[in-house]
Amino acid sequence: MTGTITHECNLTQLVFMHGEETKYEQKLQVSELKKGDTYLRYTEALDDYELKVTVRLGDNFVKLQRRGIINMNFHFEEGVKTDTFYDSPAGRHHFEIVTHELTTGDGTLNIKYDLFESGTLLGKYKYTLERI
Repeated sequence: MTGTITHECNLTQLVFMHGEETKYEQKLQVSELKKGDTYLRYTEALDDYELKVTVRLGDNFVKLQRRGIINMNFHFEEGVKTDTFYDSPAGRHHFEIVTHELTTGDGTLNIKYDLFESGTLLGKYKYTLERI
């Protein structure tokens, strides 16, 4: 186990829904801790709320956990469909995630995935966390 290192990073999230693309960008202070796997922790702004985020970088998988006004645990594994629950003020949703691309290295994490609910495609997403 090693100590925690802090990096300045850019978070970019692209959302493709209903024929439109929306881009969300934030500059973040990200804490990195190696404890077997690598863990990244940061606080993300969502509208007027803050979400505590933990990203676990494992061998061939990434887990993304958000806690706050919404609670979610997304599991990404390239070429694999995974199930998750998403809790928000609107209630609990059961989603399926299909990960198309998952790359880590050189201070960058890229995830391209589709999000489904009850077999219906909700949107296509691209998550990029990049060290500045």
